Amino acid sequence: MSESALTAFSSLVQSDSQLREQVRQAPSPQHVVDLASSQGHTFTQATLMKMQADKIKHLHDDHLNGASSWGEALLLCFGAHS
Repeated sequence: MSESALTAFSSLVQSDSQLREQVRQAPSPQHVVDLASSQGHTFTQATLMKMQADKIKHLHDDHLNGASSWGEALLLCFGAHS
């Protein structure tokens, strides 16, 4: 349930520029968890960090070097950048 909620939230972030900007500026994983919860998507910080770690290992370092914040790196992992 938690992983599917994160996947659904990721899709919402990809389609909502204001939400994407809020994630980009997120200072911590818990901030993203709370933001997702306010949108009706419930998952844990552990699930977020586990899925991010799984996705980040498939990205080239050059791709991640452009991230200016933790939130930006998260967006790159889940394909919701720009």
